[in-house]
Amino acid sequence: MRKSIDKRNTGRIRTPHILVEYKLKGTDALFKVELVNVSSGGMCFLRNSVVAKNDILVIRFPFKSSKVILEAQVLRIDGREVGVKFTSPEEEIGRFVDSFNYEYASLASQAKDRQQPLLFSKKTDDDDMDPDRMLEID
Repeated sequence: MRKSIDKRNTGRIRTPHILVEYKLKGTDALFKVELVNVSSGGMCFLRNSVVAKNDILVIRFPFKSSKVILEAQVLRIDGREVGVKFTSPEEEIGRFVDSFNYEYASLASQAKDRQQPLLFSKKTDDDDMDPDRMLEID
């Protein structure tokens, strides 16, 4: 039995049926993949192409409100699952978080039912935060 050690600094959100596009940095081939989960620090997706640990990916998110493209480094490959860490500057990751929260609002009722928060750009120590307040978007 394999034991997993979670090294993430930010919580992740399961994201069924959300698709993103990526390519290896410096190449033109574009791949559309399904996200497994996402956080403000990185994401996991189901690959449909060959990637290797430490590859740098350019990821485009399908937001209607703004164009968001982030770079990420492949940290983990487990079967079809690929875990990446965002390596873009903090300002760009902040734009991603804002866009994700804005777009994800349409799914907030489902997240509320699961008591699942939106993404936050910084880890909070307030573990007892009211789930209704977590879903508020300023």
